[in-house]
Amino acid sequence: MYKFNDLADKNILVTGASGDIGLAVCAEYLNQQCQVFALYNSNARSLETLKEQHPDGHKLNLIQCDLSDKQAVSGLCQRLAQEAKHIDVLVNNAGIVKDSLFAAMSFEDFSAVIDTNLLSVFRLTKELLLMLRAAENPAVINVASIAALIPSVGQCNYSASKGALLAFTRTLAAELAPRGVRVNAIAPGMIESKMVKKVSRTVVREITSSIPLRRLGKCEEVANTVVYLSSGAASYIVGQTIVIDGGLVMR
Repeated sequence: MYKFNDLADKNILVTGASGDIGLAVCAEYLNQQCQVFALYNSNARSLETLKEQHPDGHKLNLIQCDLSDKQAVSGLCQRLAQEAKHIDVLVNNAGIVKDSLFAAMSFEDFSAVIDTNLLSVFRLTKELLLMLRAAENPAVINVASIAALIPSVGQCNYSASKGALLAFTRTLAAELAPRGVRVNAIAPGMIESKMVKKVSRTVVREITSSIPLRRLGKCEEVANTVVYLSSGAASYIVGQTIVIDGGLVMR
């Protein structure tokens, strides 16, 4: 564990917190002694376990919110304004996949992925902007994917959403940096997670053989990068995308 003393007691909001990467991000911020607001949509079991087992689990606040619902997002931000006053770090991690080859993909599946992976980031970040600007040295980290950088067959909806998220990150960073808000993104590659376990073992083996490090990434490695980008150690990093893929894109 890497220690960033400037993060202690800061208010962190993590979306998609019940997924494997979201859970690891929450755990790492707890390790930094942060106050963590963990958003989930439908299943809080893993978060409840983290809250029970982590030494600082009492600092983990579980909040159910459907980020595709504008009124729910507005209500969430009103609650946070009362409980937290300001948000120091926003981690936009929520995302879904609805994979299919383009010829067979429905508009509904394309639209649903765009709405969750891109439009929900706009909704929440927009609503939280004043709370972010009220913080000292605030940061936003958007979780994209290497699917935004290289072809990902069967994921034209997912790739489009993550590619747009990187463009959104750069422009938002340019707009908010003069006001003291740092915005960056990360692009994880193949990471050991429940999502990857749904992929054919043959495909996973083929991809792993193409990764220079010859292994999948760990959720903790993604979480370490997120925490670093939100700390004072990254105080001069703005509008960047950090690729976490073991060198896959390099090939």
